[in-house]
Amino acid sequence: MGARAIGRTACAGLLACALLVAAHASGRLSAQVAPNRATGYLHPTDVRDARALWVNPAGLGTVTEASVYAELVVADPGAKGRLQQLSAGFNSRGLSFGYQRDVFEGGVRGSTYRLGLGGASEALAGGFAVAYYRGNTKGTGWDLGLTYAVAPALTIGGVLANIGQPRVRGLKQRVTMVPGFTWRPLGVAAALSAHSRVTPDSVIGYAFGLGWQGDRNGRLPVAVFARLDTDGGLRRGAFSLGVSIGGPDRVGTVISTPGDVSGVDAVSLYGLSTRNAAGGRGGGRR
Repeated sequence: MGARAIGRTACAGLLACALLVAAHASGRLSAQVAPNRATGYLHPTDVRDARALWVNPAGLGTVTEASVYAELVVADPGAKGRLQQLSAGFNSRGLSFGYQRDVFEGGVRGSTYRLGLGGASEALAGGFAVAYYRGNTKGTGWDLGLTYAVAPALTIGGVLANIGQPRVRGLKQRVTMVPGFTWRPLGVAAALSAHSRVTPDSVIGYAFGLGWQGDRNGRLPVAVFARLDTDGGLRRGAFSLGVSIGGPDRVGTVISTPGDVSGVDAVSLYGLSTRNAAGGRGGGRR
């Protein structure tokens, strides 16, 4: 075994141990205040565009690219549907800024400003993000993230979120560890992802996802993905199904339902545009 292979194995082992130790010492997920929509259908080890700012800032530096996105969320679609969230952001070679506007029941409005920075060295990527909460509140929280490509088909990583435990509109955001992995047995075409969310009290829940990506430059530039969220006892809590069309420039929609798929809780529509470092058209996922 060469020096590089030994180094990769040691780094992967240290990262895995850190995630396991943090998960063992963690507990219940804090009540999140209007989480960004991207956190509901993406995974911390499988996002490499501007949306990584909200999911895992390490993803901002995984590839050298520039990207912009915008997303609109409608809650309870139908006759009683209402605009729930608007968000937008950009990433430029690891430096990212995002804005989120929430419309709560009762007419309360909230704003979140997030600034992030990510970078990578070979298979290891890291990043941080700082969030400023405004709208009937003032609070500041930090996220730290890591990802490591153990092999071409396997990426592990995690996020330490809500450092500083800000109090947002009366609710304390608990420090939360989010370890996970993504496995691509068929290259970029298919992905299996999973992650958990834990705080110093208990394991709050798990998320499992499947994704399939068509040829982004071919006749079928379609991506389909699904995610199931459970509580700490693996009881179904939510289900998300999404589809996007296009390659570097694409649009997508995501439908969220309860775990038993008895109705539709929310529908979102997003647009994403990516470019790689060479000035060409990038190819981010989903």
